[in-house]
This record gives sequence, C-alpha cells and structure tokens, in this order.
Amino acid sequence: MKRPIRTFAVLGAAVGLALTTVQPASATNFGPKVADNKAHSFYYGRDLTSAQKSAFEFARTKALAPTDMTTSVTNRYDPKVDVWTVGTFNPTGDQVRYYAWTTCVKRVTPGSDKCEQHAIVINRKKPHDNYKAVGCHEIGHSVGLHHLSGKNSDYSFANRSCERAQPDHLYYSKHDKNHINGHY
Repeated sequence: MKRPIRTFAVLGAAVGLALTTVQPASATNFGPKVADNKAHSFYYGRDLTSAQKSAFEFARTKALAPTDMTTSVTNRYDPKVDVWTVGTFNPTGDQVRYYAWTTCVKRVTPGSDKCEQHAIVINRKKPHDNYKAVGCHEIGHSVGLHHLSGKNSDYSFANRSCERAQPDHLYYSKHDKNHINGHY
C-alpha cells in the first residue's frame, strides 16, 4: 500500500515541479494569428501626430521592407486596408498601461488563424520616446510575431529585436526575418 502512495506522491511532485518551473523560450515566436498574405497595406489615421506617422513609415520601410512582405500606404478611406493605425485618448482596462497594441479585427473566416485586417492603436495618454521602435514592434505583431524572450530580447545581444516587450530597438532580428520570410 505504501508503494502506490509513494509513487503517486513522486509523480504528483514531478508534475507540480514541471508546471511551476519557468520554461525556456521556444524556438519560434511566430503565430498563431498571421496576416492573410504577404502584401500589407497601411492606413494612418488623422489622429496620429506627424512624428508618429513618420516613425511608423520608418518601421514599415526600413524594418519590414527587407523581408518577403510587400507594403503600401493609402491616404484615403479604403475598407480593404490590411492595417489601420490610429491613436486613442481613451484606452480601457489593461490597455492604459500599453504604449500601443495590435488587434486582429477581421479574420479570413471565423476561428481562422489568418487575419485579414489588423488595427494598431497608439495610446496617446502614454507617450513613448521612440515611436520607430513601437512601430516596428506593433507591425511585427500584425505579421504574426510575438514578444520575445531569450537571447533576442537581451539588450546586450547584437541581434536583438524590436519585438522585446519594452521596444527599444528599430529592427527585427535575423530570427524574426526568417520566420516572416518562411511564412510569406
């Protein structure tokens, strides 16, 4: 009788340890929501400052451009735009703590992992001193990249990425670009 109890106790302790141990970063930071194709069109809302628009243009043309993604900008309302970038003075819930966030607003089909349209929303109540890094970070989410952990998020690592949770870098790492190019 003692042996089954001891086996159960050891098994329970192992499962508990596995659940509470910090897991290393996975090899991929890509998906589950990804753009529906490699052509990404952008619209910048009138509520963005000229500095924010300029910074997002930098991110679009300098960070995303060296990948297999193709991008364009439209200056007028078009319901087929892939990425709407707008500002808000009224964030809600946890969003009050964020500089910006990216949301899939229209999936290709309900429940699909492919997103037809994204909204990037800049929190105008929480300014950031480097919107180029924020632009790179949020555009990365619109193509399927997640926040990084591990070596690409280390500030001292030369190949770090703007996908750090606190964006301070202007480009994607080689690892990120490989994921983008491999998917699109």
